[in-house]
Amino acid sequence: MSRGEKVPTKKKEGKVMLQPNFLATHYKTHYERIRDEKVKRNNEVLESLGVMKIAASMMGSARHQCANDNGKRGRADQVDDPDYILSNDEDGHGCNSESDDSFEQEDIDIPPSGLPAQLHTEPQCGATLISERVTRSTPHPSMESQASLPPIAQPQNEVLPENNGTVSYLPSYHLIIPEVFLVFIGGHLQCDVPIEINRPTRGPTRGIQAQRLIDKKGKLPVPIPQLFRASVGKHAAQLASRIGVEVRTHVIDLGVHRWKAVDESVKAPILQRIMDKFDLQGDPIDVEKAVATQCGRRLSSHNFILHKKYKKLKETRGEEYARNNPPAGVNPEQWMSLVTKKWTVPKWLEQSEKNTSNRTSSKTKHRCGSKSLPVRVAAEMHDNGGVVPAVTEMYKSTHFNKDTQKWISSESKVLYDKMVQIEIEHNAQEGAIPIMQEELSVKGLKARSGYVKGLGIRPSSSIRTAKGEYVTHLEGKVQEQAEKIQEQAEKIQEQAEGIEAANNKIDELALAKEEQGKTLASVMAFLKQQGFTG
Repeated sequence: MSRGEKVPTKKKEGKVMLQPNFLATHYKTHYERIRDEKVKRNNEVLESLGVMKIAASMMGSARHQCANDNGKRGRADQVDDPDYILSNDEDGHGCNSESDDSFEQEDIDIPPSGLPAQLHTEPQCGATLISERVTRSTPHPSMESQASLPPIAQPQNEVLPENNGTVSYLPSYHLIIPEVFLVFIGGHLQCDVPIEINRPTRGPTRGIQAQRLIDKKGKLPVPIPQLFRASVGKHAAQLASRIGVEVRTHVIDLGVHRWKAVDESVKAPILQRIMDKFDLQGDPIDVEKAVATQCGRRLSSHNFILHKKYKKLKETRGEEYARNNPPAGVNPEQWMSLVTKKWTVPKWLEQSEKNTSNRTSSKTKHRCGSKSLPVRVAAEMHDNGGVVPAVTEMYKSTHFNKDTQKWISSESKVLYDKMVQIEIEHNAQEGAIPIMQEELSVKGLKARSGYVKGLGIRPSSSIRTAKGEYVTHLEGKVQEQAEKIQEQAEKIQEQAEGIEAANNKIDELALAKEEQGKTLASVMAFLKQQGFTG
């Protein structure tokens, strides 16, 4: 309503009252004005095609549960995640950016006959006037079968049946709903199959939460200890998120084999922007390796997600359509780089199949989530005065669900029980030294070069060398002590033998004395017999 416009009123008993429906017809929000303009534009397009009505089940929304108890618009599946990025069919208000009355950005091919190859015998959808205003907040008697209308696409030559049943080629704007056949019958647009709803999905993060923290506190500190050669601390997840945003946004040639192959002119600005936002604490070499590792993982993960979308488009729409229609948020140059350098190369496809087979053969998973294993272990070490936590406890915390009281897989429980049994048997030995957690990891989870499974420890070569020298030193000390013990044992043995010899000598002397006494007694007896006295 513009300024200066007179408000229609009614005077009743000294009160000024607005006429009924005045606010509904004169005052509109910005959203409603945009929506009405789009509805009007869609009506004009349909009228130009000779369509006077549209199926009722194609209007409004099938997601009526989005309205809360008081009737206000809301989202039942709202995620309280500042880093949540909306997918292609969402906007900042939790709904489609084109509103629920707009059309999805998908095309369907109508056969030349104007009818699908297979017709269902179910009753056709009822029709209502297209000019009827139907929004997400507007109730509808058949909401379970409703779906959002797709947005108007670019005009293409498509075969459409006219009202009289004849076929003509018209430059049309596609009215798109996935997996649905649209049929013109008697001037009405109707559907003959149930409509599938594309639910909102979790999109890639945009680093919003991290940016808020940076704006508030400045550069975020992220330690990178030599023991892990990975980011730890409470801001490690924000660093990984920011690296993902940088890689997805600024690496144009996504078809590179690995992060090392990315041009230095692209990597240097990315690394500089990361350094400007995060205070990476640690040895410069370890910091460089840790950031490069994260960049490589984010690049690989992004390419994997895009490849899944490419295969889905290829299966449903054909290879040509998949090549020329990148997903939202993906630069066409990035998309074509992946298509030409990876997804259509036989050698790459063969390696991809092998990698997929290897991943499926892995029987154990974990439930670390966004808090990586090095972050968990580093936090435990900080609380325990630098002592490495028990590998069995860390393994259980990442493979056992406390809420359901179940292991994530039977193999995980087997490995846990195996480590517990190894530790019990080792400690049961007489005079045994408690087993080291690294040794327990190797025996229970198998060895992996340069990495301690279950603890996330990835020591550098210098630390491994120092550790080896220290172990050698300890082994020398043990050998020296063993030699001393052996010498003492020999001396004790000699002393024991000497004591035994002395005892034998004493016994001999005692026997000799006894014999001497007997001899003396016999002599005295003989002398008495001879008459000698004394």
